[in-house]
Amino acid sequence: MYSSIRIQGYRGLDTFRLEGLGRLNLLVGPNNSGKTSILECIELLRSAGESHVLWSIAGRRGEWGLANEEHDRVPPGPRREILDVSHLFANRELNGTIEIEADLGTDDHPAGWNDKVTMWVEATSSSPNDESEAEDSGENFVLRVEWSEGADVKAFVTENRFTEDGFLFGPPRPARTRNGSSRGVQFVRTSRMTPRDVVRAFSKFVLTPRHEIIRQALRIVEPKVEDLAPIADYRTRFSREAPGGVVLRLSGVEDRVPIGSMGDGMWHMLGLALSIADADGGVLLIDEIDTGLHYSVMEAMWRMLSKAASARSIQVFATTHSRDCYESLAAVAQGDGVDVTIQRIDSSRGEAVTFSREAIVAAAERNIEVR
Repeated sequence: MYSSIRIQGYRGLDTFRLEGLGRLNLLVGPNNSGKTSILECIELLRSAGESHVLWSIAGRRGEWGLANEEHDRVPPGPRREILDVSHLFANRELNGTIEIEADLGTDDHPAGWNDKVTMWVEATSSSPNDESEAEDSGENFVLRVEWSEGADVKAFVTENRFTEDGFLFGPPRPARTRNGSSRGVQFVRTSRMTPRDVVRAFSKFVLTPRHEIIRQALRIVEPKVEDLAPIADYRTRFSREAPGGVVLRLSGVEDRVPIGSMGDGMWHMLGLALSIADADGGVLLIDEIDTGLHYSVMEAMWRMLSKAASARSIQVFATTHSRDCYESLAAVAQGDGVDVTIQRIDSSRGEAVTFSREAIVAAAERNIEVR
């Protein structure tokens, strides 16, 4: 697990660090304080800066480029999506460097747990893409990535091309895992999972021991859940944005129940359960962990997450604005003795204020605000 993380040059985090990290880490703080940015940095670190992860990060925020084909040197060919990656750099300056570095809590260095990734944009005279996209004679810009896993330092040039204004052309080519680490990070976003996401993930766990983990998670929200199953024709029968693709069997109800009928909390809990089941030995990142969940189920949610994280060697980082969320975490920390921290984020301070398990419990008992 990571015991500390240091960030330089990423979005609004010119220089920032987190210390004393545990198995479960809850990031709290006001809007625009950098909580989601920290999750993205951990995602980049754990994935060794894979280009498809970079694309996913920018895409989740809707950072689409508005390039003008005549003036912004858009390569010829079919219309393509464009992302403005300048937003990833501090002050949106492409001449900067992003550096994310971490310490591990033990002397051992588990495979895939990268401890540093550095990213910067530089000019090159040759295109990293195929010959057909290099017909213009001007400079090309590529993203260079260097990362280390212990003493093993490696470098990579992204396969995507940039303009001098920071527009990234894509979508990227199919991801090629460089060191096995990109499979060890799961990001649960604030927005809904699509039915396609859910069915694709769930299909890996149907009729396996992890199927039961998912059932138990849904029972936190609705104790009547007996089972669930994907629907094969979800592509044509459900909206891309609406919950769907899964039906439930409830005790006392004869017909199958679409999961969308059970509300946002059930859909969010399913996303959590699927991500936990797929994060063995890695990192689970959860933005707005309490989305759609009533305060009465949060303690059970934390207990489920704590048990799964310990059993499957997962390190969890989550964000929240909810006092109910961190107070329910305090109840779990007090009863289970789990290794938890609360990290209060304020980008202007340069470092997080760390609350250990004992401090979390004491703050909850004395009604002290930690957000």
